[in-house]
Amino acid sequence: MKKTNTLVSIFLITNMLMLTKAQNPGGIPGNQLWYKGDAGITTAGSNVIAWNNSSYNLYHLVQQSTAATLPTPSYINFNPAVRFDGIDDRLATSSGIPQNVTTTSASPYATSQYVVYRKLGPAMNPLYSHSDGAGGTWNVGGNSDGGMLITNRSIITSAPAINETRLQSLDGSSNSAVAYLNGTASANGFNNGTATAGTKNFWIGGEGTSTNKFANADIAEIIVYNTTQTVGRPQIESYLSLKYGITKSGNYIASNGTTNYWNTSANAGYLSNITGIGRDDNSALYQKQSMSTNSGQQILIGLTGMANTSASNSGTLANLQFLVVGDNGATKSPSVAISGIAGVNYRFASVWKTQNTGSVGTVRMMWPQGLKNLKLVQNTSDPTFTTGNTVTDMSANTQTINGVVYNYADVTLTDGQYFTLAAFVQAPGGVVSNLQVWNKADSGTNTTTEGSTVTSWNSSAVAGGQLQALSGFINHPSSPTFMNLGSNFNPAVRMVAGAGLGMLNAFSTTATTSGTGGSFYTVSKAGAGSSPTLGYNVQMNISGAPLNLSLISAYNFAEMGPFITTATTSGVFTWDTSIDRAAVNLFNPANTNILGWAYTTGVASAYPYRINGKSDVPISFTPRLFTGRNFHLNTDTDGGLERGGFDYQETIAYERQITSTEQNRIESYLALKYGVTLGTFASPVNYTSTNGTTVWSAAASSYHTNVIGIARDDMEGLHQRISKSHDATADIITISTNNNFTATNTSANHTDIANDQFYFVTGNNGASTTYNAQNLMNRRWKVQSTGTAQNLFIRTSDIQATFLLYADDAAMTTNVVNVQLTGSATPGIQIPNGKFFTFAKFSHCTKDPNTSPSDVITKIGITIQTKQSGWPENIPNGAVALESKTKGFVITRTTSASIANPVEGMLIYDTTDRCIKLYNGAVWHCVVRSCNETFN
Repeated sequence: MKKTNTLVSIFLITNMLMLTKAQNPGGIPGNQLWYKGDAGITTAGSNVIAWNNSSYNLYHLVQQSTAATLPTPSYINFNPAVRFDGIDDRLATSSGIPQNVTTTSASPYATSQYVVYRKLGPAMNPLYSHSDGAGGTWNVGGNSDGGMLITNRSIITSAPAINETRLQSLDGSSNSAVAYLNGTASANGFNNGTATAGTKNFWIGGEGTSTNKFANADIAEIIVYNTTQTVGRPQIESYLSLKYGITKSGNYIASNGTTNYWNTSANAGYLSNITGIGRDDNSALYQKQSMSTNSGQQILIGLTGMANTSASNSGTLANLQFLVVGDNGATKSPSVAISGIAGVNYRFASVWKTQNTGSVGTVRMMWPQGLKNLKLVQNTSDPTFTTGNTVTDMSANTQTINGVVYNYADVTLTDGQYFTLAAFVQAPGGVVSNLQVWNKADSGTNTTTEGSTVTSWNSSAVAGGQLQALSGFINHPSSPTFMNLGSNFNPAVRMVAGAGLGMLNAFSTTATTSGTGGSFYTVSKAGAGSSPTLGYNVQMNISGAPLNLSLISAYNFAEMGPFITTATTSGVFTWDTSIDRAAVNLFNPANTNILGWAYTTGVASAYPYRINGKSDVPISFTPRLFTGRNFHLNTDTDGGLERGGFDYQETIAYERQITSTEQNRIESYLALKYGVTLGTFASPVNYTSTNGTTVWSAAASSYHTNVIGIARDDMEGLHQRISKSHDATADIITISTNNNFTATNTSANHTDIANDQFYFVTGNNGASTTYNAQNLMNRRWKVQSTGTAQNLFIRTSDIQATFLLYADDAAMTTNVVNVQLTGSATPGIQIPNGKFFTFAKFSHCTKDPNTSPSDVITKIGITIQTKQSGWPENIPNGAVALESKTKGFVITRTTSASIANPVEGMLIYDTTDRCIKLYNGAVWHCVVRSCNETFN
């Protein structure tokens, strides 16, 4: 009886294991273990207490030890996974399972294993194993160092990076096997000799009973066959790759073995960051939304019922419908100029190609919010998007997925179609390519309250990034604070000595290699409200330094900043203290300065420093290599004391050496925004807009003092509504878009500039502000106006001035227009391009009229009133008398330039200068409220 029961039990188990299940990974039957995060999970509160085998109703994983050792739920590509903390989390079968569940029974022992996981911590410990649990003998296993094992023999693929999601697999026998990483054969050389563990527990999350061998990883799926799967492996890996957003090599094949839903030959050139949606019932695959798990921002694609998880997406697909996309591997940011699409100026360098299998209909394309005027651009045949584009706006639509706000468009992607994203991009001087850091105090700070602590400062670069507060950083105990009124009515972030901010991973992984170019700028004023710190002051640093350096460390190999010899007269800009620079009067540290530098690491050259548009050329030297990718501001990153105080208004960093043309555009932007004159009176510099227009010409060299401007240039985010020179020798004028000369530039009290590419730029001749015999100020200004003009208001600090005069010439003799001042300011006026202006201290005429001889009477009168007796004879010294209470007298309306032969005493109303003009025999002048004696 006992024997019969035993035979029956063996028969039932054998037949149960031989059953072919309706669903298998990639449609490939024979899997013995199949642990997947979206099935068989049992939770208690926030803990995973059991994980069932989806292959058979055997070999389920259960809790080990106390509740403190339990893993927790997680997600990979919107699908459930299990998180193991690397400390004590693990699950295991409640008893041993036979060796022939994971390998063949006899040597050579065959197996086929697959694991999808995301590495979270630095430890390289077992992800799973069928072993003795003590690190002695393994039947099969996978390790977070990239290794795969069969009968104690390991094959290493490559070590994963932190937060890398990957598919590791092994197929073969104890005599010959190949390990695969994301579908690519990466290793086939064994370590160790063959040994088997026999019937042992199956462990996930740790080695087993060892106390210090735990994996810190999110594990999404583990599949084990006890046979090789040479033919079936591509289908299994296709299933796992599409499900978890993994880019694998080779075609993506459905469970039927024939449907190729991502063909590498047809999609050659677009094999990066492959992701997609699809349904394959034989694989239990139903992926409704997906994003590549590769690093960096990625496109999110899904059915229109997008949700926080794929399973929650309300959209539907039919069996064997797939929509898969891959890109060309180029930069996923707007970096390629594009024309012909309203509201955008750059498209992504990244281009995607689509393979649509089974006629998938409308899908939702999503990208993280943050780009202006974001649009989806589709093209059926042209991956350069020159013509034939279909454009769909994304910026008007938003949806939050797992806390991230996305812009989206609902579209149909046809088979073979190309698409990209386009946006309106802003950058300093319109220089977009490789901009990594762009922190400006008028945007992105966590506070705009005067004197409040700045703990974060978002970069305005397309690359993103954030300057963050230091914490426990040695010799840096202070915090930055916000200032509403820095240079030229724009805000600043004040950093006293010992205050600093840092941006992690501001530069790419190649930044530490020799030959990496870089370009940097700061707009800053030394002293932070006090006297500047003498000596070398670190401003910018690229290193591996963290935000919380507790000990002095060697992180100061790539730093730059000013060397200040006297607080108010002398400073140079330099690349760390190893470069010996003569301390000459290159800039005044107490003023606002634009300091910059462009170079290539590891390459010797005489790289010129840029100081307010001037070049300071050192001897040839070799810039040292960066020691990391992190960017620090006002921080001596080795923990030393080479740090002073500065008010920072703008910081810019490129991961390449910019050209001289780009340099000029960036410096022009900074100069007009912060009221700093580029170059010198003797060596003037052109100012250039983002579209290459010269908005202030060096040809006006006699007027290259205190150059300022009112300007709007949307591509660089410039909207300067009020301006005053902040040069060492200050000017006496302030220009504004309205009659407010004190409010900050961003204040709602200022009138906006109506049109993009408007520039009103002026500089003076450096003369004194005294007056000549004609009561005209000796200082003269020249105007260069570009774009559609609008009314501006000009105020002088000289209290003697009563009029502003502008004319065709600096001598104020041709086409002079007089504008009376009220409260030392003009009303809204438009001074045309090329004009000159100055101030006058004219007094109003108080002389009595000349009424003699009184016997000269007016003989001609014209009236629309009832004629009075004795009129017009009772009006002395007149030629013609006009009388009306309801009518006006209109003289000739024309322009002075239209009068070919003017005669002395001629009067007209000039329709250009909008005043009554008198010709005095030599020139035309506007008649103003004064004695007009200077016009005689």
